[in-house]
Amino acid sequence: MKGSALFLILVFFAFQCLAQNSRISGRVIDRTTNKALPYVHIMFQDYKLGTSTDEQGMFAFNIADSLKGELLIFTHVGYERELLKISDLETQRLVLMDALTEGLGEVMIVPVNKNRSFTYRPDWRYETVGIGNMNAALYPSTIARYYPKPDKFEKTAFLEEITVYFYATEEQKGLEPKFRIHFYDVDENGLPGKDMTQDIIVTKPTGKNRLDVALLDRKIQVPEEGFYIGLEHLFITENQYFEVKDYYINNELVAEDYRNKRYGPVYKGVFAPEESNFKVYFFEPGGWVDIRTWNITYNDRKGKYVMPEFKVKITD
Repeated sequence: MKGSALFLILVFFAFQCLAQNSRISGRVIDRTTNKALPYVHIMFQDYKLGTSTDEQGMFAFNIADSLKGELLIFTHVGYERELLKISDLETQRLVLMDALTEGLGEVMIVPVNKNRSFTYRPDWRYETVGIGNMNAALYPSTIARYYPKPDKFEKTAFLEEITVYFYATEEQKGLEPKFRIHFYDVDENGLPGKDMTQDIIVTKPTGKNRLDVALLDRKIQVPEEGFYIGLEHLFITENQYFEVKDYYINNELVAEDYRNKRYGPVYKGVFAPEESNFKVYFFEPGGWVDIRTWNITYNDRKGKYVMPEFKVKITD
């Protein structure tokens, strides 16, 4: 873990050194309506670096001239992915995105009966942990956990409510960060697939360690193969806080009082053993990665991995 921490610090320092030459800014809008698109996910195609648009669809970041030929990937729930060369943003400040048209054909209307219910409850028997920006805050991150469809529902089941839990730290005191909740189906490889919902942006209440989100009005059907719950950090100004800490490797101080920029919220999870129906993925620029491949466990937690905890209510 300490070696991994140093690597992340060095990567962050490297990008800070690169990002001194030009400031790139722009605005993302809907191509048809010209309306601003808030909280768009922006990522370098070939670098682990990115940001988010703000509530008005605006974005800005510093970049080295040597990276102006690189491509940016713009993604947003309900929209086609857009690729744009950074150098194009110097002359064209607007990024136009097209709304998805798939799935607008025949729609099956299924009534909600609420005759049966099932609740997945958080398992706090394991050691709790805060889940923040696990990539040194270089790009907006998403962590996703899998849940199977309960056996008691032979036919249709709907997501009724989800409770998200938060990990309190002094640095986040008074913060009311916004974040995005995803509900993915399962793709052919068992990974998080398509987002089953429209954009779900919620705000963590000040001083609260949990947030209940009602879902029944959205009529999100639980697929037979199960679903993933995803939590996405938004890299926007109102979510920023700073963490000051020393970094050591082999008991040797390598960085003193280093001020790290972070983005809230910090979600609450556990160090769960691999055998506990473990299926958690983290999104990188190249796609979904099994979190067990990340070197984020301490030596005294060998065989345990970070898993977000939720309470999930399901009905028919």
